[in-house]
Amino acid sequence: MGDTPDKIFEQEKEALKFLERDFNQCFQQMRHYDSQIFDILRFMFTAYTALIGLALGLYQVGLKLSQDFTLPAIVALAVGLLLGLFMFALSVRTRVYFVQVARYINEQRGFFFQFFVPLGFSNKSDMYTKPDQPPYFNWKSSQAWFTYIIAGLNSTLLGVLLFISFPGKNKWCYLWFCALLLFIVQLIFAIIFLKSRENKNTSESVVEKG
Repeated sequence: MGDTPDKIFEQEKEALKFLERDFNQCFQQMRHYDSQIFDILRFMFTAYTALIGLALGLYQVGLKLSQDFTLPAIVALAVGLLLGLFMFALSVRTRVYFVQVARYINEQRGFFFQFFVPLGFSNKSDMYTKPDQPPYFNWKSSQAWFTYIIAGLNSTLLGVLLFISFPGKNKWCYLWFCALLLFIVQLIFAIIFLKSRENKNTSESVVEKG
């Protein structure tokens, strides 16, 4: 025998409750990913300021005391740069998680407005309902600008590292070139990676295949 109307109605109510809970949880998760990228930037700015100050301080003290403190300064900067590159990759990866959750929220909102018009509400403001938005890479987004700054901090750290590693007067063009090259390489990596996530399902875009 088929389901009774009362049973079907109860199932629909439970389904709506599930979608409501899922929507709220996903919205919190989306805010978490958004704030996580800013937290990465804030951590890196604080850590890099202290690290660069320490490295240049050791370098200057070594010059005044005629002692070589170059090696510990280089090691500290190199470790910091590796950590910074990891943080950059993490921020790009977090963007993928953010977009995936945001698109799911848009899909839920679009589904709701497709079947319900509560109190005559018709979403005239055109609040996001498209499951293919936002794009993974959007150069104008705040998250993209945070990523640019993180890439710039890594490039600055590389410049300081090279400045201490290769003393000399005629090196400024070389330092600027290497720093700019690292900045461009990071951005190219981010753009290619993010755009490659488009037109993929959740498993393909979030979980890399081995």
